[in-house]
Amino acid sequence: MSKRTIQIDVVDSNNPINGLISCNVYIDGRPCAFWTTEENYDSLIRDGFFLRDGKTKDSAGVINTSATYYEK
Repeated sequence: MSKRTIQIDVVDSNNPINGLISCNVYIDGRPCAFWTTEENYDSLIRDGFFLRDGKTKDSAGVINTSATYYEK
């Protein structure tokens, strides 16, 4: 069995109604959408989990991304 991978992309942080951040988690390249709170997202940025500052979208429309993690 091959080793699994996981990565998280932040795709929308502009939800003023409920303060939720839209994300995709990729497991072995398969995306699954989820939401996190703005407080959790800010904490993950401060902790260095995400690679960018989260202020601008890239060419794929992604605001922020994590490193790709590999199963041991």
